[in-house]
Formats: sequence, structure tokens, C-alpha cells
Amino acid sequence: MTAETRFTLESVAKRKNVKPTPFRDRNGENPFNASGVVRTGSRCFTFVDNKDPTALFEMTFDADLDTVERIRRRHLLGAGDLGDPEGLTRIDHDGETLLVVASSLSVERNRVNDGLVRVRYRPDGDLPAEPMAGFRAWLLGHVPALAAPGRRKPDDDGLNVEGLAFDAGTSALLFGLRGPAVTGQVTLIHVPVDLTGEWTTDSLGAPTVRSARIPRSAAAQGIRDLDCDGDLLVLLGRSASHDDAPFRLGTWPRGGDTVRLLDITFHRTAKPEGVTAFSAGGERKILVVDDNGGYAVL
Repeated sequence: MTAETRFTLESVAKRKNVKPTPFRDRNGENPFNASGVVRTGSRCFTFVDNKDPTALFEMTFDADLDTVERIRRRHLLGAGDLGDPEGLTRIDHDGETLLVVASSLSVERNRVNDGLVRVRYRPDGDLPAEPMAGFRAWLLGHVPALAAPGRRKPDDDGLNVEGLAFDAGTSALLFGLRGPAVTGQVTLIHVPVDLTGEWTTDSLGAPTVRSARIPRSAAAQGIRDLDCDGDLLVLLGRSASHDDAPFRLGTWPRGGDTVRLLDITFHRTAKPEGVTAFSAGGERKILVVDDNGGYAVL
């Protein structure tokens, strides 16, 4: 996101009961489980499907950036054993567009999900990918508070990372925790990264845990996605699958300790899991993608 698309409470129109528009396309026989999303072209946005770790998916909008015309599969070459991809962010570095895909790092059934994958974006063809070996173990080893949740399933207040953003000002990846969660509070992990080095854990700096208060929160909400440029745009939702906390959008000011909720609410059937801010025609907009296979432009 550029400075042009920074969001304030005054710049976003009120929207009530937002109901995503279903994608026309499907991922084979199944709807897209769309999660993290970023802009990759004037009319193109790319998202991850948390049920399909082998590819990214690029949706092309019409000229007015209102309607998705088609979705194209972009196969990942060399992504390794990426499991449950949830987060996606864009990094512009040294004339190159890099995308970073993050696993939820969760435990499910007999599998431990892992993966932090750097992707070298190109307009066409397959996408070269490079996994960071041992990222989950590195993170749990450097953030002791995550060690115990890292052994539990998400619905048992276990580790579940869904938000991902890149803070260009500090050259850091921001990992938003869906869980573990505390009522009235959200947490992210700030991890500096040396973009000039090899894509290994040696390129990572010491993590910092940051938390912010959610006003008027009556149930545990976690971060479902993040977008960053100065202030953070935060997508909030229920931490555990059996909870009924509402989905909300808010901003987390840089250096602040409180999320300021936007006057935007979602339909009860919506499951927004990805968000990015962008500009079009001199206007500020927000794109939300939905776990049920849909999108909304706000």
C-alpha cells in the first residue's frame, strides 16, 4: 500500500451488513477458501487458498475494479511442505516484486503446519518459490509465550497465525494471531527481516510481541488478516470456530494500543479472511475476500 491509500476513520464510508459476491470460478470442484490477498497489477489481486498450498490465485477485475472477471491459477515451484497457507503480503525490493506466504503454524489432527515461503512474482507462468526451513521452530523458540499454544489445536486456544503484513518502515514481517486470544485484545508478532540476505532464519531479527485493546469486545476475537502502511488495517473475527464473535474491520495506529473500529459490519453468512487497501480513480477502497469463495469491494 502507498501513502495515497492510508486509511483514517473519516475516509471510509459506512457499510452495514456486507455480503460478499460469490466468485464465478471454483478451485476444481470446490469453492475457493480465499485468505490473504494483495494487489499485483492495475486490475489484478492475488490470494491464497488455505486448502491448496500448491498455488496462488490471481483474480482480474473489470476496468472499474468492481467485478471479478476471472481467476487464474499460478502454480508455485519449490514451495516445499507448506501447510495451511493463510497469510500473504507483498514486498517491493530492489526493483522486484516479492510475495511472502505464511502458514497458520497450527496443529491439526496428526499434522503440524509450517512454512514461510518467498515467491518471486512475475506476470505470467509458474511462480518460483523458496521456503524458509525451520521457521515454526525458530519462532516458537524465540517467543516463549507461543510454546505451549504451539502444542494445542486452534479450537483449544492453540497457535493459529492468519494475518500477515510487511512494514516497509521497519523492514519487518507482522504476524497476526488468530489464537491464542484474550477477550478485548489482539496480538501480533513483529519480526525484522534482512531482505538482502539468504531466505533463512539467519535473516530474521529478534521478535517483538505487540498487543492492542479492542473496544466494546465481549468475546475473544483474533486477527484474520492485516494490511500495513503506517497504520495497520486489521480484519477481526472469532478466534475459535465455535465462537460467534462478529467480523469487524479496524485500524491500529502506529505506536498505539487500541484498535479503532470502522463503521463496517458483515452479513451473518460472511467469512472474510483476507483484506487489502488500494486506490482506484482517486478513491480509497478496501477489498475483502471470503473463505466461502467470494469478495467485496468497500
